[in-house]
Amino acid sequence: MEDGKKILVGVTGGIAAYKVPGVIRRLRETGCEVKTIATEAAFRFIPEETLSIATGSRIHSDKTWWEESGRVEHVSLARWADLVLVAPATADAMARVAVGLGDDLLSATVLAGARRVLWAPAMNPEMWRNPATTRNVQTLEGWGHSFVGPGEGVMASSEEEPGVGRLADEAEIVAAVERTLSVDAH
Repeated sequence: MEDGKKILVGVTGGIAAYKVPGVIRRLRETGCEVKTIATEAAFRFIPEETLSIATGSRIHSDKTWWEESGRVEHVSLARWADLVLVAPATADAMARVAVGLGDDLLSATVLAGARRVLWAPAMNPEMWRNPATTRNVQTLEGWGHSFVGPGEGVMASSEEEPGVGRLADEAEIVAAVERTLSVDAH
């Protein structure tokens, strides 16, 4: 991957959020500059400090919507990023964007003209198979957004039966970032 690519990682409120610092570390090791947005629900699963240490900078959230200059962060972050990676991408996060809701910093940033968006879904298998989720994925793909995963296996939520819904592994996500960046922006 080219050094200096700017990746904005959007962390949502799924249990797989605990895996995101590893993804961020791998992205930084490839020479990417990384910033992170976390939804308020994400902080129920991973501390802000952990994300900040992994990213190497402050975390953007609904609390930081306005910059000190008076500019709104969702516009400046959308313009800054070569790619927005949403990981884990919950059914809720995908639905919010697919129907045009922009009342949190992450969804507003995606809707504010992010050049490329890569979703890494992670959710219960029944949620992944739900017709509403399928429709939302199709809508986002129709806009030119990309997806990596979900994978199959035992869920972090202690599901006994394996199913499709696991967050893709770190190497798979980083490879998908590289592929997505190599495609011309839509």
